[in-house]
Amino acid sequence: MSSIVNIWHGIKEFNGRLRGFSSPFSIEALWPVAAGIAISIFLGSGCTDQKKVELKGVIIKAGTVEISRADFARELEVKWANYPYDIKDRADEYNAMVMDLVSDLSDEAVMLAAAAAKGIDVDAKELDLALADFKKDYPEDSFEQMLLERAISYPAWKKRLKKDLVIRKLILQDLVASQEIHPDDMIAFYDRVTGQGGGQGNNNNDDSNSEIMDENNLVFRLRMEKSQEIFGEWMQKLQDIYPVYIDKLVLSSFLMDAENQ
Repeated sequence: MSSIVNIWHGIKEFNGRLRGFSSPFSIEALWPVAAGIAISIFLGSGCTDQKKVELKGVIIKAGTVEISRADFARELEVKWANYPYDIKDRADEYNAMVMDLVSDLSDEAVMLAAAAAKGIDVDAKELDLALADFKKDYPEDSFEQMLLERAISYPAWKKRLKKDLVIRKLILQDLVASQEIHPDDMIAFYDRVTGQGGGQGNNNNDDSNSEIMDENNLVFRLRMEKSQEIFGEWMQKLQDIYPVYIDKLVLSSFLMDAENQ
């Protein structure tokens, strides 16, 4: 699957400070979310949870998180805007795009369900700070113009931003912060990062060296690296706890019949 739909913006920070967003689903400074990880999807209609999904008009459900038919349609419209408009003339490609979105939103639902269960959320102050930090990189009305060009309403963008921040906080608190750091790990990691590019590069970038020398930054970077190595295992555990249910009838309404083309 894709690295969670590259539509708007992605987190561009590495030391914990939020920067811009280029995808509401991606956390690029951390790693491509769930890239290459199999999602446990139940398409059958025999279980109680699935019946609830169908009755409520929900296309995707994981834990307490539900994605309605209308929500999915809006997400698909935004995703479609990043593809050639005539993709509907090629059913296989169009259906692949739809299923890619299903996979992305399934991963999102799993992580949001985990965040809700752990009491992880983003309050109004945090969201306002993130919005201000993002907008300052856009002169005058260019931010609104960017949304307009991509056919994205401001309320929808703000809602997506909050979800992205919640997922980011979940990863930082539940995965990154839990990584144990030993003295030997620190020494080996420091030697490796300061040795990149050889001594020549180190002499020409005092600011970079100063940042690397900061112990808190070094610990954070090492925890990030360790987290990335076990991200797939961590994500699979979440998927086991919050399995994804998909309404196959609702999903079929978004897919094209290649034989009728």
